[in-house]
Amino acid sequence: MKQRFTRLLGVSLIVFSWILWGIIILLPFCKLTLTQYAIVYPVILASTNIFWVGAALVGKELVRKINILPKVKIWLKSCRMKRET
Repeated sequence: MKQRFTRLLGVSLIVFSWILWGIIILLPFCKLTLTQYAIVYPVILASTNIFWVGAALVGKELVRKINILPKVKIWLKSCRMKRET
């Protein structure tokens, strides 16, 4: 039961960190003052730490499952190969 809770908490932290990074896309459209930006950006940068805490709770097996970077690299290589032929 405890292991299931830690995995759920870890996945929740990972998803929360992705949401925080997604806020970066919306920031140029917000009318924020300089002091508000000074508060928002460190919070978004802290989401990297939130991701790694979640990854530590989840374990390396699940992080490898949800890691999208290797899949993107494979996709880009296949696009280059198609373009060359």
